[in-house]
Amino acid sequence: MTGRTATTNRDPNSSQTAVFEVRYTKAADKTGWLWIKLENDPEPTVKKTVSEYTKVTIQKKEGGRTYFLIQEGRYANQVGSLSDANVSKCLIPFKRGNGAVLNVKKIGRKIEKSPFFPRPYNQLFSTLSFNGKTARITIDSDVDFEERNPASPNNGKILHSKPLPDGKYKILAPTYSGNPDFTIGYRAAYPNLKADTVWFHIEYAPTYNSNFVHVGNLSEGCITCYEISKWNDLYDYLITNRLDSKGKYIGTLIIG
Repeated sequence: MTGRTATTNRDPNSSQTAVFEVRYTKAADKTGWLWIKLENDPEPTVKKTVSEYTKVTIQKKEGGRTYFLIQEGRYANQVGSLSDANVSKCLIPFKRGNGAVLNVKKIGRKIEKSPFFPRPYNQLFSTLSFNGKTARITIDSDVDFEERNPASPNNGKILHSKPLPDGKYKILAPTYSGNPDFTIGYRAAYPNLKADTVWFHIEYAPTYNSNFVHVGNLSEGCITCYEISKWNDLYDYLITNRLDSKGKYIGTLIIG
């Protein structure tokens, strides 16, 4: 579809040139999220974001803005727009990978105090291998936590964490930002840290997809990148891949 053009109506005095070009979103900052405006938005005062490398199709340029059809994710099949000044850096040509692969090998339990928390936790440390690199991760911190997933029947209840069972899982593309309060300490300690609020859901029906791949030193059963300095590499690898043509899945997680 790259480079194809058409007119938006049949009136010769008001037709606009529409350019149908496939592009991929890129954040203007280190958050990993691109702020956009939705056409006919019923909640215009609520900011809307899409994750990086979301597929879009440019439709037209009008009134200083570029309009595009969002092909994937939370706002799929809706029309978004950006100011023309931001298009060159935020809507880019790109070739995504065909699916990330994460391999987790357990090391064992160790009580360790993180510099980011006042007390030690009983961490289930593991080694994460990805894209020719490795990172120290924790896959469970042996803690009580409040379930905050509205899709879960346990939403609002206090549960005790446990690691995901050995097996193979699909990793979902991110759809909304995590709570920045959860990762503020990591941002302060690592000024170059990016995309700390981008959390990747892991598809697992028993927990209603409540497990994530994310950065941090506390795991409620998530694949948590304990080695904070490795997060940027892990994030870049994940976000630039899609496993399926519809962009629903990032890749595959293998534990064990």
